[in-house]
Amino acid sequence: MPTPRAMLVALATLGFLANASLAQEPVPVGKGSYASGIPAGAAGGKAQEADSRSLFLVKPDNRPVPSNKWYQNLILQKFAVGLWAYPHRVDTSENGLAVYFPTKWKPDGSELFAEYPLLIGGKDFKPADARAKEWSDWLVSFRLAETAEKRFDVTLGEGMPYVWVECAGVKPTLEFGGQNGPGKGPAPKWSAFGKDGKPVTFPATTDVLGLEAGGRHYGIFAPEGTKFEADGNGVAVTFAVRQQYLVVCPLPAAKDLEHFHKYANAVPRNTELTWDYDAVKGTTTTKWNVTTEILSGNEPRIIQGWLPHHWRESKHDLKFDECEFVTGRGKMRCAVGNEFSITYPFQGVVPNLPFMQTGNTLDTKRVSQYLNSHFAKPAFARDTYAGGKDMVRVLQAALIAGQVGDPLAPAVRDAAKAELTNWLTYTPGEKDRFFAFYPKRKGLVGFNSSFGSEHFTDHHFHYGYFTMAAGMLAQQDPAFAADYGPMARLVAKEYANWDRADKRFPVLRTFDTWRGHSWADGNGFPNGNNQESTSEAVQSWVGMILLGEALGDKELTATGVMGYAMESRAIMEYWFNAHGDVFPPEWKHPIAGMIWSSSKVWGTWFTASPAWIYGIQWIPSYPGAAYMARDPKFVEKHYQSMIERYEAWEEREAAKKKGTVAKKGVPESFGGELASYILGFRMMAEPRAVTDEIDRLWAAPGDKIAHDPWMLNVYYQAHALRGLGRVDWACRADTPTAMVYINDTTKTRTFVVWNPTDKDRAVTFFEDGKAIGRAIVPPRGLVGVDKLQPAK
Repeated sequence: MPTPRAMLVALATLGFLANASLAQEPVPVGKGSYASGIPAGAAGGKAQEADSRSLFLVKPDNRPVPSNKWYQNLILQKFAVGLWAYPHRVDTSENGLAVYFPTKWKPDGSELFAEYPLLIGGKDFKPADARAKEWSDWLVSFRLAETAEKRFDVTLGEGMPYVWVECAGVKPTLEFGGQNGPGKGPAPKWSAFGKDGKPVTFPATTDVLGLEAGGRHYGIFAPEGTKFEADGNGVAVTFAVRQQYLVVCPLPAAKDLEHFHKYANAVPRNTELTWDYDAVKGTTTTKWNVTTEILSGNEPRIIQGWLPHHWRESKHDLKFDECEFVTGRGKMRCAVGNEFSITYPFQGVVPNLPFMQTGNTLDTKRVSQYLNSHFAKPAFARDTYAGGKDMVRVLQAALIAGQVGDPLAPAVRDAAKAELTNWLTYTPGEKDRFFAFYPKRKGLVGFNSSFGSEHFTDHHFHYGYFTMAAGMLAQQDPAFAADYGPMARLVAKEYANWDRADKRFPVLRTFDTWRGHSWADGNGFPNGNNQESTSEAVQSWVGMILLGEALGDKELTATGVMGYAMESRAIMEYWFNAHGDVFPPEWKHPIAGMIWSSSKVWGTWFTASPAWIYGIQWIPSYPGAAYMARDPKFVEKHYQSMIERYEAWEEREAAKKKGTVAKKGVPESFGGELASYILGFRMMAEPRAVTDEIDRLWAAPGDKIAHDPWMLNVYYQAHALRGLGRVDWACRADTPTAMVYINDTTKTRTFVVWNPTDKDRAVTFFEDGKAIGRAIVPPRGLVGVDKLQPAK
């Protein structure tokens, strides 16, 4: 029979423990552990403040509360604004709803104008607040209530061009706001039209009404017998039946009124994304399901919009109609249905490159110098972000040491192991290097926190380094995998929980399933959410793939593959405009340094330097970043663009301070860490130029750039790429941890495999879907094979 203490620990593990007196009990997970509650004073008291913050929920219960969502301020603010569902935006206030339908760009191309909103209020209706009611993968509903009997229940779905408003005890009104919002400037002139496109005279009894104002068209759909009457500057609505609702829909054109009416009366109640990774086919298939409730009629399907990363470079069953919308993320195409399928190719990832004995130009003596100078006794930062980066950097050094046969390899690896196991173990009373559970909001947070991670900001950035480190270490150290792998898996669940049955965490906390990329902020902003460092977001998926493979956890691996496939494509579309049709002509910059729900920014949170605007997208330097190098010309174009814009920015900044000399776009200007990211990006296209640059720096008296510890990894990989060449995107393997390289000069291929298991692994390679041979990879090896055995 379990002891009372054991029973308490079990309850804590399930996330049900809320007793503050046990707030610092270790909860065992394998040989690792975390604090069952928030230790006193964590993050200077900000951690407790974040967990105890008032939440605007209709029914506060024990469910995990979402964070890092496009609708985040709906949960944390009295009245949410900036709910960019696409193609529209919705704001809430004490007067009801404001629905914006942006159709044109601001002069600088940074965002679409949100102007002249359609206002949905009610006679004598003054809601007290807006509270989240239900949420699912790309859907949210909330309640605007004055009393329990007098309310709007509102449903919004990403890419669903409707606002469903279910009414109780309120007689709705419709009118238009000024250019800058309700009460901010004169309202536009408006007119009403019917299904036939002809003007409507009020009063009108109908279930379909079209409105036009400021060149924008809206569909208003209601139960049969609804009466619309002119009322001052707007329209009053009277329902004839007990079922009372309005569905408001931006229209691409007036002629589309009846088409959107046909699918308006099925309100979504749940959305769910499922995914499956097929290693043999090299694909991840995502299935999208929308569950609806029919409000009237018999049509259960809805109109669902899709962005470029959904329908470009994928196989799908989306049957697009002629209706399209302009959005901040490019063209949104529409399809009708409740179930959809999209399949993406996946060519594999590895943590680093093998040392090829033949033709390798690497100076192993220099590698030894790096190792002895910087990694014999490495130091680690005490917060989750910098500390996570340090652990991956040291483990990359250990991997490199092992590849070249340097005797320091075990010691370097053991130093990283000691640090990581410390982080994955909680001892009561310790001040840093541990994780703690938030009992109210449901989440696992590492301390010391940094950059707002105590309130769920940047968790995928920070903890992606932990899963990356754990995956790399587990491959080399089976005891670590057995003892601390379960705790590392829990860290992965914190930012990307794939298990809907695990109620300790929200599902896919930081990932926006529909937009295809992650959101960074745990609190949200008036204009939605944002993400800056896309490459670190992708690394969080790579870490899951490596960890999943090392632990033999297929679900963890499959989730990492799904996230990698989707987010890498979204990045190329929305941050890099790789196809040239997402950014408008008004946007005069080559990339976006940051994406918001509504906009994009040429800048970062911490500097306006183009070196960092680009550099923050190039962290870290490893083969998992190859999605940016499908076209080597693309890499060199953006490298040169960065140099040109950096030097122009330096000239402008220097002109502001008399006597200041502008810096040139050379590594000496960037410092060792940033220079490593910049050269690490360029090496994917021009590895010889990178090794030449590092050699030049190394030879300079007093050099601190090439001698910087961050440069070892780039130096090693650039030399490897001189022999390997570029990624051969026509080839793949039947394992997620393999990549194929082709040298365009010698026309030779190298088949790279990372085997995290303790057995030989037979890996089959394919070209354009046909098996071309296989390689036998030794246990726990990272190898490059230039000749394959016959495929079986």
